[in-house]
Amino acid sequence: MRRLSALTLLIASLGVISYLVFYYLNSRSTVSTDNAYIAGSITTISSQLDDIVMWVGADAGDFVTAGQVVVRLDGGTPKNRLDRAKSELANTVQRVAALKQRVQRQQAEVRQAQASYELARNEAQRRNQLAARGMVSKEERDIAVLRQREAQAALETAQQMLAEATIKAGPMTIAEHPKVQIAAAAVRGIFVEVNKGTIVSPVSGHIAKSLVSVGDTIKAGQPLLQLVQLDQTWVEANLKETQLQNLRLGQPVEIISDLYGEDVVYDGEVIGTGTGTGSAFALLPAQNATGNWLKIVQRVPVRIAFTGEQIRDHPLPLGTSLTVNIDTSFQDGPRLSTTPAAHSNDVSDVYDYWRAGAREMVETIINDNLPTAEGHRQPQQAAAKQFAAGQLVAKK
Repeated sequence: MRRLSALTLLIASLGVISYLVFYYLNSRSTVSTDNAYIAGSITTISSQLDDIVMWVGADAGDFVTAGQVVVRLDGGTPKNRLDRAKSELANTVQRVAALKQRVQRQQAEVRQAQASYELARNEAQRRNQLAARGMVSKEERDIAVLRQREAQAALETAQQMLAEATIKAGPMTIAEHPKVQIAAAAVRGIFVEVNKGTIVSPVSGHIAKSLVSVGDTIKAGQPLLQLVQLDQTWVEANLKETQLQNLRLGQPVEIISDLYGEDVVYDGEVIGTGTGTGSAFALLPAQNATGNWLKIVQRVPVRIAFTGEQIRDHPLPLGTSLTVNIDTSFQDGPRLSTTPAAHSNDVSDVYDYWRAGAREMVETIINDNLPTAEGHRQPQQAAAKQFAAGQLVAKK
């Protein structure tokens, strides 16, 4: 009986010792904390204009896709400005076309002045020859010489006016003229403002908060909706500074949420460690150099990414409480990342609608206001371009 009791005690002692050894070894290779929460990017959808909200297409809790229209503004002011800018562009095209025509008119005036000068020069030469033989009076000869000088001055004036008209018209086509380019840029810019009156979601996600209602008068930059992508969240675990000694990037993590409990275990991986404690980035940082200093164990945020598919089947709202267990036995990874991030977020394609059709509209306005050789509109774009380049002349 005593031997049985001693054997039982020995087995129990070995079990306790084995558990303590396992716990000690396991605790050295595992870091755990329940000071962990779900974090994610909050996308704020705001207005680019001062306007009145006419339509709202999403509310809190709704799922929206990238490019989906969520708010429409009145847009009356930008539309009026666009109409004025289009009229100014058309007027500018016509004024530049007139400059091109003026060059041709000045060329004709130069040819006329050239002919008058040649006539006066020939007349003066004949009068000089006749005066040398005494066949005409000195007065007639002087009058002929003066007329030659007047014709020469008129020719020089016409040539200068032609040079001035050529500079104003420029060697480029009407569409490429600086004045037309400035007016066209104004049209395209206001065209973008008009399209900004239709506000879309830049990414797909759930509307977390709605800050706008129909009829609201809003300002540029004012937040309207806040959107969260629940499939692109991560864990922010706040570990004690005494737990960071063996922490490395790439270490596997076991994540348990208070929402689902131990029925759902998420897989994760350490992807970043904080570069400062929470108090270092606080609004009022601690002044540890004061005389009443009291040492407090600090916590450092550690970023953990979900690696499994559980987060898609069991999404977690932002701020949800978690418990994380990090396996620190893997020591091959660095403490901090030393390479630039390979991923990037680009939503420029979503906002292509701002400028879609702007250039085509400008080209249409320019082509519709290009005069033709016969003084009426000609639908052929090639003929319009030829006239803009000064290649067409009026038919006689």
